[in-house]
Formats: sequence, structure tokens, C-alpha cells
Amino acid sequence: MKKQIIGLLTIIVLVLFTATGASAMGSKPPKIFDNYVSIGDSITHGFQSGAVDETRQPTAYPALLANKMGTTFNLPLLKFPGYLVNIEDVLKGNIAWWQYYYPLVGGERVDNYSGQSSLNNFGITGAAAHDGLNTYGSAGGFYKLVLGPSGAPSLTQALARKPTFVSFWLANNDVLGSALHCDTGALTPLAEFRNDFLACVNQIAAKETSNGGTIQGVVLLNVPDVTCIAYLKEVNDPALPAGSRNPFWMPRASANMLLTPADLALIQQRTEEINDEIYYAALANNWAHVDANGIFMDINDFGHALKDGTGVPTGQTISTDYLGGLFSLDGVHPSVTGHAVAANHIIDEVNMKYGQNLAPVNEVSVAAADTLLTNPVDPRNHLDGWVADAIYFVVELFM
Repeated sequence: MKKQIIGLLTIIVLVLFTATGASAMGSKPPKIFDNYVSIGDSITHGFQSGAVDETRQPTAYPALLANKMGTTFNLPLLKFPGYLVNIEDVLKGNIAWWQYYYPLVGGERVDNYSGQSSLNNFGITGAAAHDGLNTYGSAGGFYKLVLGPSGAPSLTQALARKPTFVSFWLANNDVLGSALHCDTGALTPLAEFRNDFLACVNQIAAKETSNGGTIQGVVLLNVPDVTCIAYLKEVNDPALPAGSRNPFWMPRASANMLLTPADLALIQQRTEEINDEIYYAALANNWAHVDANGIFMDINDFGHALKDGTGVPTGQTISTDYLGGLFSLDGVHPSVTGHAVAANHIIDEVNMKYGQNLAPVNEVSVAAADTLLTNPVDPRNHLDGWVADAIYFVVELFM
């Protein structure tokens, strides 16, 4: 009897030790959204209306996703008014004279880089697929402001965080420059893109749980048709080829800054080729895939009815037109509302692919707080002055 009691007590002690010990040692398996990192370009960075700043970065789609995931998401916030200045803030007089100090010195991080080791968002304005593994913070500009003055490339730092979930949207600038500069020579050669993109994809795949890493889920996004963005408008000049387009900020069309129908077709072809690479990479790795191009073209053709907090479409719609609601004032990057729409499309794909139940972003509420919708301004009224010059400067320097 005594031996039985001792044996029973031993079992109880072992059970209690196992339960409390496992808890104390933190051996509870991580969940898919416990540590989310985003890797991308200016859209992921939160660039809007010509600038990146601390007031709008938290409205970008990765931050909205993290909120719905219920996970901590640290951003490389830039002191207002950011690096460069937001067109809306200038036109509305939102910037005090002394605040122009920050863009003049090349921008400043709110945390002075003290939070670099816990960063979650690695979106960098101007970055292309090649930069994911090859461009360091020492390149300066936005690379420094995200990666740190001498920081490793974005993908290297992101994977070092031991993420459980990754979003990867780093291909837009391999096509976008051709539209912004009206120069098809800015298109990344397909073979070059394939090598750079797959190198990034392989690095991510190597960190999946099936390979001994921590990543449980990945979502890839493809490239929208940049020939249809609000930045470009159709040329109405009989001296120029019919169907041509030039930037909205040019008050008068010019053959020196023009995309002909043949140019537009070439850009669209390269976009399709790049999107095929992205689709097959997602398919080969069994990752979620968001057809940003298909979604964008659907909105371009039919508009988008904003959804409420339950995901039900309402009567309020936005479009891809300039000041139509989807784009910010630069005609390239999503508005605050546009980011909410993007986040919901990602949520839909992630839920379906990984059997999750992330709640949708309330696009109606976001739109109600979007000052471009509630109190719009139109920089096209100032195109013979500083606005056109400023946009051209940004395009030449960063895009």
C-alpha cells in the first residue's frame, strides 16, 4: 500500500512538473500569426501622395493586417512630415514651417533606430526584387531609413526576426518605372527579375517549418497593370499617336514624356510575364496568392463598393480615377481607403488558404477618416507651378 501511494505521488509530481515546466519554458507552439513580417516596396512602406510619414504609415495594408491578426507590428516611423512632403499636407497648410527641417535633412526615424531589432515592416520606397537580398542601408535614402544606416538587406533582416507569417510584395518597381518615366527601357529584363525574385522566394521557403524554420504561412502578391493607374492620362493631341498616355501632372502633352500604344502593350506584356513567375512561385510552394492585377482591373472596369465591418458591400463606391478614392494624390500609391481595400483582399486569400478566420477591415469607417475623401484637394489646379516640379523631382529621384 505504501509503495502504491509513493508511486501515485510520483506520477502526480511528474504531471505537475510537465505542465508547469512546459509553461515556464515557453514551449507552447507558436500560432501562424504570432510574428508577422512584411517585405515590399513603397506600397508596403505606406508611401502616399508623394511622401512617407508617421501619420499615414499605420494606415498601410500590413499594419491593418497585423491589427486583424492581433499581433505586435513595429514600423520604421518617419517624423512628420516625413521624407519629402505629402502633397495633401502642403495644399492644406498642415505643415508648420519648422517641420520642413525633417525632409530637408533626409528624414528622421521616430525611434532613432533603437527599435531596429524588433522591426516588422520592411517595405522600402523604390525597392525592386533585386533589392530584397542585395541592397543595404548604406545605400542611403529610404533604404537607410528602413534598414538602418548600415543595416542588412530587407529580406535578410525580416527572416532574422524568425517570423511565423510573411507577406511578400516586391515586384511592382520592376515594371512601374516604365510608366512613371514613360520609358520602356526601365522595365527589368525578365530573366533578371526571375533570378532575383526566385532567390528571395527560396530564402523564404528555407525558413518554413517543414525545413526546420518558423514560417507557417506566406502570401505573395502580383503586379497591377501600371498602364491604367491614375498617374497616366490619355493624350488629347492630334499631333501625337492616338491612344498615347502621359503623366497627369503635365499640363501639356509632350513626345518627350509619352507612352505610345506600342509602349503600353510592351509594359503589359512584361507585367503578365512577371505575374506568371509570381503565380508559379506561389503554386510551387503552396502559398497564398493575391491576384492584385485582376482585382485592380476589376475596380478599374466597375469600381468598388466599400464593405462594412462584416464584409458586406455598401452603396458607397470608389474608382481608379484620379481623386476617385483608390489612389492618393500622386496617382500611383493607394489612399488610406485603398489600403483598406487591399488588406481585405489579402485577408480573403489568407483565410481561404490557411483555414483562418481573420475579420475584415471596415472600409466604410476607414473611408470616413480618409481626408482625401472627406475633404479633397486637387493638385491639378496648380500644375503650372511647384506641384508639377515637385512630382517630377520625386519620380526622378525615387521611383
